[in-house]
Amino acid sequence: MWLINIKTFIKHLLKNKLYSVITVIGFAISLTFVILLSVYLKNELSVNKKQTKKERIYRLVNEKTDGNAPPIAEMLKSKYPEIESYTRIFTNNSLVKVPNKDEMIKFSSLLVDSAFFKMFDIHIIDGDKNNLLTTKNSIILSKEYAQKVFGNKSPVGKQISIDDRIPCTVTGVFDNLTKDTHFEKTDGIINFKLIADIWMFPEVLTTTNNCSFGIYFLETGNSNLPSKAPEILKYFKENYWIYEREQAKEVVFEPLSDVYFSDIQGTGSRHNSKILVSILIIIVVLILVLSIINYMNLTIAQSGVRAKDIAIRKLLGSSRSALIRQHIFESVVLILFSFAIGIFLAFLAENTFNNLLQTDLHLISSFGLSTILIASVFIILIGVISGIIPAFIITKLKAVNIIKGGFKRKSKAVYSRILIGFQYVVVIILLISTMVISQQSKFMMNKDLGYNKENIIQLPNYLDKSQEKTLTREFFKIPGIKNVSFVAGNPVDGGNNNSFLYKDKPVSFQVFIVDSAFFEITKIKIKPTGVAYSSDGIWLNQTTINKLSLDSLPTNFIGKPVLGIVEDFNFQPLNQQIGMLIIEQMDTTSYPWNILVQIDGENTTETLSEMEDVYKKFTDGVTVDYEFLDQTVASWYEKERRTASIIKYFSILSIIISVMGIFAMSIFYNQQKIKEIGIRKVNGATVLEIIKMLNKDFIKWIAIAFVVAVPIAYYAMSKWLENFAYRIELSWWVFALAGLIALAIALVTVSWNTFVSARKNPVKSLKYE
Repeated sequence: MWLINIKTFIKHLLKNKLYSVITVIGFAISLTFVILLSVYLKNELSVNKKQTKKERIYRLVNEKTDGNAPPIAEMLKSKYPEIESYTRIFTNNSLVKVPNKDEMIKFSSLLVDSAFFKMFDIHIIDGDKNNLLTTKNSIILSKEYAQKVFGNKSPVGKQISIDDRIPCTVTGVFDNLTKDTHFEKTDGIINFKLIADIWMFPEVLTTTNNCSFGIYFLETGNSNLPSKAPEILKYFKENYWIYEREQAKEVVFEPLSDVYFSDIQGTGSRHNSKILVSILIIIVVLILVLSIINYMNLTIAQSGVRAKDIAIRKLLGSSRSALIRQHIFESVVLILFSFAIGIFLAFLAENTFNNLLQTDLHLISSFGLSTILIASVFIILIGVISGIIPAFIITKLKAVNIIKGGFKRKSKAVYSRILIGFQYVVVIILLISTMVISQQSKFMMNKDLGYNKENIIQLPNYLDKSQEKTLTREFFKIPGIKNVSFVAGNPVDGGNNNSFLYKDKPVSFQVFIVDSAFFEITKIKIKPTGVAYSSDGIWLNQTTINKLSLDSLPTNFIGKPVLGIVEDFNFQPLNQQIGMLIIEQMDTTSYPWNILVQIDGENTTETLSEMEDVYKKFTDGVTVDYEFLDQTVASWYEKERRTASIIKYFSILSIIISVMGIFAMSIFYNQQKIKEIGIRKVNGATVLEIIKMLNKDFIKWIAIAFVVAVPIAYYAMSKWLENFAYRIELSWWVFALAGLIALAIALVTVSWNTFVSARKNPVKSLKYE
């Protein structure tokens, strides 16, 4: 019996090729997105989940940042027995000198305390796990970096030199730090205490002045470290300057499970957006819902084709329950087939998806036996849900009525256009969201930030002070280079933060230390104060003048002569307001960490090549990492662009699904109107008049969908735009355009089927009826 039913089903699919192709391809494309997004979400939601001590690890943060001073960790451990151990975290970029090699190699490092390896489960593939950072000059290399420097030989016990002056001994090799933790990819892990030697600033380990370091605590068993936060806050307000001066107001012990999706960007940490992940979860659910609705519409649209077959089976003794099971079975088979195609398409789209979400899915490793079994059960469940409603609709009529043609008359009242309306609510919301997010992204990319960012290159500075003038002279010999500036802080890195008391009130400034060429390159406008030039003079931005209610042209500030007032410019992403800024002059004691190089924009490739060759002569052959300022600014809004791209692709997918659904509905609707179309044509109605008549009903449902979608989209986009200090206004034409696009899609789809029906010979239509 089942074999006969399968043969009948296959015969039906082959006879109705358009229906079969639309159904299978529609579900396959939808499931491709579901597979890719599901694997991505699984990977993202599993970050830190495999850490065996995750329930006892906390990150110390305040309401703004995770930055703390190094002594704070030991200070709290000695005061609170609830703390078993701690590790401080910092990242550093330097150069490494390898023995028997003349070249210097770039080296990114994560600085941690020795307890790091007792707190976190890090996969050590070479070396003694119990003696990794027991000495200050210990270093552990990543597998990739160890192979790069030492080849296939074990590096354990070998010597390398940081910045050609700090000897270190390799004590281990780790594999893939980012696989099971939220920490960034790094070339090596070194002892936190080495920061004093790297910075040549021993006091950094004992002073609380520098709050740039992350701190993680491991609480003792059966204790409650977060409950101590109010007590610690009280202590900090009396003994820790950032709390005394109200630069920080909260003490929070953030659980390790929350760190990856935290709103606070951590030192040395990878992060993902809770908003983005929430959007993706909603997208997965909506894709499945739209696909199921589409399948129902397509199946019911074809019900008239199979109605007589169902009636004959009923007359031959088949029960309704047997026919329902048959329809559900067909649905499951069809969706399993679509799932197989979806897996194939997912592998084809994996690289594109990785680039879009800046991830590495490793689909092949995700399809273990347990995953396949779970996915199969899930797909079967979708098949049952998709097939059960059409099965009940199609099989509930009496066989005699179907033979007499009663199915067509009665099913008119059964077929619900609400499903199509729901699809178009989703389509309109997505179209509006895509346009608004794209507009905001373009606005941020093109906004005048108040300084010149075109054709300016930023280089890391690996030079001694004595080499700066020589490098500048060599750069000026290159035809395409216009100017060179040495800086410690610029508009794209935000400079250093400096907080102090001003008139007994705490204030916070960003500080740039620049040479005279800085203003020429960036074209930042200055309003002179009339003060004679002074070697210790400073410049203030207009926001400082406004917030502190200073005189419009102050001659002195914090004991230093004010040389000028700079017009406000954005030195932070546009989701933040412009803050207060002090620009200081570079002197012989200041160390610039970046070099700005202005080029003319002509023959850029040749200019960059010559610049690299010159720079390598000063860095023992180290390949220079440079970036254009405008590209750095663009990277600030990568998350918004990725979100817009994801929603755009989903909008296209939802439109495709909706087109197929409305296509099926129009076929069904036209089948119901065959006799009416024939009579109208006999009475002289034109094809255009018939198209207008049949489109009216669909226009009504699109209008209802538009009315429902607009307030939802308006609210969602208004809330999203609140994240930006500088943003676009929501324009009425965006909503109107989204509605018109949805209407046009529906009209084109419906009109095509109506045109085909209206062109038929009315005699044949009446004969068919």
